[in-house]
Amino acid sequence: MLGLVLTAAMALQACTIFSPPEARLPGKLTVKVFSITPERPALEVTGVYYNPNNYGFTFTGGELDLKLDTFYLGHVKLDTVMTIPAHATFTVPVVVEPDFTKLGNSGINLADSVLLSFSGTMSGKIGSFSKKIHIQYQGKHFMDIVF
Repeated sequence: MLGLVLTAAMALQACTIFSPPEARLPGKLTVKVFSITPERPALEVTGVYYNPNNYGFTFTGGELDLKLDTFYLGHVKLDTVMTIPAHATFTVPVVVEPDFTKLGNSGINLADSVLLSFSGTMSGKIGSFSKKIHIQYQGKHFMDIVF
């Protein structure tokens, strides 16, 4: 019984002092262009993050709005579920279906570094306690486009 009480107390404390994962995106991002179907092209980027907490958690998903410079790439729902250890680096696949015609006409020079930004939420669990937190990122990156 004491073990259960201590575990519950630690989980409650962990939820109150949970630090959001930190984006650790490389300076050169690999962006894969692929087709979900012949009529639905998409982009895939692997997000790299670090868990700064002294305890692990279960990543249960999230939602993001992505931009390249001022061009809105789209809204992304992340449905990946994975266990993240304490002080670990982890990756999350991000797939977005932008309007490629508008992206091509936007004037963004993908051969140069571009400002990548996103804002949204991520959800996680520690034991039976769930939490949704706001995440945000902005940084300049070179895009390595792969077909």
